[in-house]
Amino acid sequence: MKTLAFDTSNTQLSISIDADNQQLASFFSDEKKTHSVTLLPAIKQCLQEANLDIKDIDEIIVAQGPGSFTGVRIAVTTAKTLAWTLDVDLKGVSSLALIASNIKDEDKIIVPYFDARRSNVFAGAYQLVDGKLIECVADGHYVIDDLIEKLQELENEVVFVGPEIEELTTKANTKLTKVEFSSDNDPDAHNLVKLAEQVQPVEDIDAFIPTYLRYTKAEYDWLKTKHKADDDGYVQRV
Repeated sequence: MKTLAFDTSNTQLSISIDADNQQLASFFSDEKKTHSVTLLPAIKQCLQEANLDIKDIDEIIVAQGPGSFTGVRIAVTTAKTLAWTLDVDLKGVSSLALIASNIKDEDKIIVPYFDARRSNVFAGAYQLVDGKLIECVADGHYVIDDLIEKLQELENEVVFVGPEIEELTTKANTKLTKVEFSSDNDPDAHNLVKLAEQVQPVEDIDAFIPTYLRYTKAEYDWLKTKHKADDDGYVQRV
C-alpha cells in the first residue's frame, strides 16, 4: 500500500509518501508561501525521491482541518481531485489530532490548539492509549475560558501543544493543577498515515468537505444578510 499524505492547514506544509508504513520521501516547509503554488510541485518532488509515479499511489490521506480556511480548502480540494482522478481511497484526519500525535506521553491529556484570535482557539483534547489517540474533548472552536473549564472536568495532567498565546498560558496556569506547554507543534504528515488507520475511507468523495468548525467570513456575511431579509419579511421563492 503506497500512501500520499499531506497537510496545509496552517503556515507549514508537510508531505509524506509511505509504503506499508515505511516513509519513502518527505517534504516540510514553514516558509510563508501560498500552498496553492507550492503543494503540487512539492508532491512531485517527493514522488521523484521515492522513485514513484503518481499512478503508483493507492491511498490519499489529508489533514482536513480545522486551521486556515484557505489552507484547509487547498488541501481538501487537492486530495479530492487526486483521489477521484486516480480512483483510490481518500481519508480525512483531524489537523488537531495530527499535532497531538507529536506527544508520546500516555499519562497526560494532550491538548492541541490553533489560535483563532479574540480569546478563541481551535482545540481538542486527546489521550494516548496503547499507541492510539483517543478523543477526550471533541475538536471545536472554543472560548479559552470554556476550553479550560472542560479540561478541569477531566482531572488529569494536561500538556498544551501549539503556538504561544499569553492569555491561554496565564489562565491555564491559574486554573489547572498540573499543566505544561510544548512547542512541538509542527505537523508531520508521516503521522497522518498511522492516524488514518483508525479512519474509514470517504464513501462519497464529492461530499467530502473541510472541517472549519466555525463559519467562514462569506458564510457569516450571508447569514447576516439572510437574517436581515427574514426580519424584513422577505420570502425566498424557488
